[in-house]
Amino acid sequence: MRKPTIALTLTIGLFLLSHLGWAQDTETETPRYHASILMYHHISSSTPPSTSTSREKFIQHLDLLEEEGFEVWPLDRVVSHLQRPRPLPDKIAVLTFDDAYISVYETAMPLLEERDLPYTIFVNADPINKERLLYMSWEQLREAKEKGAIIANHSLSHPHMVRKNEEESEEDWLQRMRQEVEENQRHLVEQLGDAPKLFAYPYGEYNPELEKLMKDLGYVAFGQHSGPASPYTSLQAVPRYAANGIYANPDPLKIKLHALPFPLTSQSPQSGVLEADERRPTLELTMLEGDYRLKQLRCYGPDAEVLDVSTKTLEDKSTQVTIKPHKSLNPGRSRYNCTAPHKTENRWFWYSRQWMLPKRDGSWYKD
Repeated sequence: MRKPTIALTLTIGLFLLSHLGWAQDTETETPRYHASILMYHHISSSTPPSTSTSREKFIQHLDLLEEEGFEVWPLDRVVSHLQRPRPLPDKIAVLTFDDAYISVYETAMPLLEERDLPYTIFVNADPINKERLLYMSWEQLREAKEKGAIIANHSLSHPHMVRKNEEESEEDWLQRMRQEVEENQRHLVEQLGDAPKLFAYPYGEYNPELEKLMKDLGYVAFGQHSGPASPYTSLQAVPRYAANGIYANPDPLKIKLHALPFPLTSQSPQSGVLEADERRPTLELTMLEGDYRLKQLRCYGPDAEVLDVSTKTLEDKSTQVTIKPHKSLNPGRSRYNCTAPHKTENRWFWYSRQWMLPKRDGSWYKD
């Protein structure tokens, strides 16, 4: 077969760029555009179990990354690839820590230094300014930065960002959220000299208004819903895999590390924040053709409830997936998780949607 001309190659490339957002080389191995970002809080056995990873488990995670052939990249390097987007090696992991707990300094940092691994700490300035015992100090954060860590923004006071105060207008709420971000960034710059525009939503809670705010302020933002980071997700709603509490088991973590993103083009509703009476939300996804086994697509809700999944092929050969629960969600945070096996490789495609549901009277549980 004749090789394509340069003009034809450019034409094909431009079509793919306009259709998918990047070009794919069909004559070589399929390029990858994803990374697995892990999220930790405490690295300790004496802190709250739901947000803790023991030292022993953390070492197992680091060993797992090495055994499975993963490169650990700094977060900003992965972000730069997602922004363009550019292909990444297939096995890329990122280590992130929320809240700057002292156990990160005392336990995780020495282990990471031994292996020369990069990491990111997302910081709230309020508890550090108040010198709370469970948190790192500014001096310790400066030391971490000098040793190569990325220190980034996690809001000033760690609020539930999607929750408006009583009688608070939309405009006032957004201004309060802007101050949470900008004031925290000011502290980071004052104390550390500079800080990248990377942001982790407290509790992983966000909505389209917050995504727009982050975009307007120039931030790439990260949630706590699971899945590979890829160009198929918003740069203001990048997923991360929890690696603490019940998610610290290395065996399922290995499966997640190797997971691939579904080629999503849309998801509805765009917001995961529900109305008080919206207790059985329907989720609709549209995805391009891909290497996933559509007939084996399964979605799960809280308590491993198997959700009702129906599919429809659209005119452009993309697939519309409709997901419905059989049970009502409980107030608070919950998720739908969807997976499907790869057609030829021993790995899975992965997607997660976090829901935030108030109580029936419209108020929120305190947590």
